[in-house]
Amino acid sequence: MTFHKMSIATALTLLMALPALNGCSHLPYQSAQSISGHSMSVQKNGLNVAARVDSTMGALNTLLNKPSGSLANDYKSFSNKFSSLKSGYADLKGAISNVSGNQGKYMATWDKQIQSISNSNIQAVAKSNYSNAQTDFSRFTTRAKTTESSGGALMAYLGNMKKYLATDLSASGIQGASGLLGKAKSRAATFKHNLAKLDSDASRLSNDLKPAAGTSN
Repeated sequence: MTFHKMSIATALTLLMALPALNGCSHLPYQSAQSISGHSMSVQKNGLNVAARVDSTMGALNTLLNKPSGSLANDYKSFSNKFSSLKSGYADLKGAISNVSGNQGKYMATWDKQIQSISNSNIQAVAKSNYSNAQTDFSRFTTRAKTTESSGGALMAYLGNMKKYLATDLSASGIQGASGLLGKAKSRAATFKHNLAKLDSDASRLSNDLKPAAGTSN
């Protein structure tokens, strides 16, 4: 027997009519919409953080390689931009947590609803889309962990450089820090690479779970 594949959102829309038949109050499509929104927030915050990484690294490069004439002012600029980066990174982690924190209950409720479907054809379609959602959640979770790990490594490294520079803005201090810039750039590049991948995974998850056209809220 062959079943035609449909999007997760379409499958949820189809299944919205089932609660009345099965004695259930509602399906968790509202939760799917919420998670889709959180996924979009991950994308928005990720783009914001990527821009702040560039801004912070630019300020650090200016301080170490192209000083404006006032090392104190250049250090202050780097410090401020780094603070902004850390704030944006915290927002990103919060958005990721909102996706992950709602996943378990949503999937458990969806699975319970699937098990209550008596029609084998409809249940097969539901199980297929449920499996696709599990795959997308797993991909997102794995990428989120990698992104947070690389982001944490960059924050820690820049934080240590900030402490170092705060105590020594002498010519020798700047020279010593310049030798560490390459490692900071490498960590920044790795983090931005993961941010781009996270954006793609979050977009896929968001598109899978967003309401189909015509779905009422």
